Amino acid sequence: MGGSIEPFAARIGAEEARAIAVKSPFDYDRNMRVFIAADVPLPSPTEARLAIAVLTDYVRFCVERVRGGSLVLFTSYTDMRAVAASLESDFREAGRPFLIQGADLSRTELANQMRESGNAVLFGTDSFWTGVDVPGDALAQVIVTRLPFDPPTHPVTEAKCEHIRDRGGNPFNELTLPDALIKFRQGVGRLIRTATDRGIISILDSRILAKSYGRLFIESLPQPEFSRMTKTSRESVFQPFA
Repeated sequence: MGGSIEPFAARIGAEEARAIAVKSPFDYDRNMRVFIAADVPLPSPTEARLAIAVLTDYVRFCVERVRGGSLVLFTSYTDMRAVAASLESDFREAGRPFLIQGADLSRTELANQMRESGNAVLFGTDSFWTGVDVPGDALAQVIVTRLPFDPPTHPVTEAKCEHIRDRGGNPFNELTLPDALIKFRQGVGRLIRTATDRGIISILDSRILAKSYGRLFIESLPQPEFSRMTKTSRESVFQPFA
C-alpha cells in the first residue's frame, strides 16, 4: 500500500518480520502505457444513468483504438450488462468476438477463446481481476471501469468493519482501501504476462484523480506515468502501440 507492506504484515501478525520488495523483471516503462479518463461522472445514485452512458462511450472508444484483445473489468454485474447491451452488436459488426462472464462459458473457456481469437472483447467482473493469463496481442488492453472497492453491504465486509470500529480503528483505511489496492494491482497485472508483452491500461474511474486516496492507486501501477484524457482530448491523447 503506497509501497509499504505494513498493512499486510499487521493483518497476519508479522509486524516484526523482515520484508523485502522485489521488482518485476518486466520493462513496464517501455511496454505499458496508462490512460486515465478525467471526466467520467463519479459513482452516484442520482447520476447513474449518465455515468453508464459516459462509461459506455469510453469503453467503445478505447476498444476501437486497440487492434488486439481488450479485457474490460467491472465491479458489478449491473454495470457490465448495461454496457454490454449497448455495445455487443457494435463489436460483433466490427468483427470483434464478444465474450461476457455469466453466459454459457466458464472463466477458463472464455480465456481460451480470447487467446485463440486474437482480437476479442471480454467483459468480466470479480473473478476476472485475478488468475487470467492471456499473453501476447490477444490481450493488448485492460480497461478498469471502476476502482474495485468491495460493496460495504457484503455480510463478511460488514462484520470485519464492525470489528475494526469496535477497537477504535478506521474500516476504510484498514480494510476497504488496502483490499481495493491489492485487487487493482491484480487487475492491472493481467496485461503484461511475458517479457515481450506490451499494451494499454485504460482507467475510467475519475476518483483516481479526484480523491485523495487516488494517488495510492497511481503509485500501485507498475508504470506510474500516465496521460490524462477527456472526451474532447482523447483522440489526440490516446496513443496505443502500433
